[in-house]
Amino acid sequence: MELGLVEGTVKLCEHDSEWSDEAARTIEYLKQLLKDQDILEYQHVGSTSINGIPAKPIIDIAAAISDESVVEKCKDTFEAEGFKYLGKVQDDDWMYYIGHPGQNDRTHHVHLVTAGSRTWKAYIAFRDYLNTFPDEAKKYEDIKRKAAEQNINKRKEYHKMKSPVIEELEKKAIEWFDAKDR
Repeated sequence: MELGLVEGTVKLCEHDSEWSDEAARTIEYLKQLLKDQDILEYQHVGSTSINGIPAKPIIDIAAAISDESVVEKCKDTFEAEGFKYLGKVQDDDWMYYIGHPGQNDRTHHVHLVTAGSRTWKAYIAFRDYLNTFPDEAKKYEDIKRKAAEQNINKRKEYHKMKSPVIEELEKKAIEWFDAKDR
């Protein structure tokens, strides 16, 4: 299993079923590491959690937190383990990351996300929707491949190029998610 990507670069790897195993190990590690914090739930999210599509080899874990105060409470624990704080990356989402020691890479992202927020729902709905509807996952795969080819050393541009498709799919995913929960 390939894991890790130099900061700022883009490289897609074909889907690897070991990513799910690594996510499960990471979740168990985080449960022990943060056992004294208000973490309500952990979920494997991001492209490595979507079956059959390529992804940057970085494991994304979303941890549902009760409120923003948990972000500060986790800081010392994360830093002692080598995690770096990236800050607030979107509404209700604060991110830490870690990589291989001594290398300028990232292997894991940990998103602390307010439980019940739109951001939390979007992570779960997007993953579940694309795993349920392969044609929609293929649409996402196609834009990921095109964006990666054009932006190998420009991760921000890669994300910017994918954004319209992500927004479209996320909207569908949330509508589907809400409808199935009725």
